Amino acid sequence: MQPARRAWIALGFALAALFACWSPLAAPFGLLTGLGAAVLAWRARREGGRLALLALGLALLGVAGSGWVLGRTAGLGSGPDGLSRLPPARDGETARRLDAAAAESQAERRRATEQADPTATSRPRN
Repeated sequence: MQPARRAWIALGFALAALFACWSPLAAPFGLLTGLGAAVLAWRARREGGRLALLALGLALLGVAGSGWVLGRTAGLGSGPDGLSRLPPARDGETARRLDAAAAESQAERRRATEQADPTATSRPRN
């Protein structure tokens, strides 16, 4: 294989790793593709020159991004007590908020129903 061609292939794999690093579903593929691109770029660094170094940098960026996404998906970065940084809703708090919002918008919903179909009765949908 030609040395410059190896650098171009490494750059292609590095770009693929960079595009795959943002999604939790694609991050494992981005990690593997980035590691493969890094190996190819490392092998092509003497003959490929700047292109191989660019491929190596993008591959390492893709590997780091994939690692970060996988770590956040696995729960790393939560608070020191292991809980999320956002407090969970207490029992019944969500239901109270939804009921309050429904009570506030009840008159508007009734008016909209009457305008849409004057014969229809107002009934909430879940």
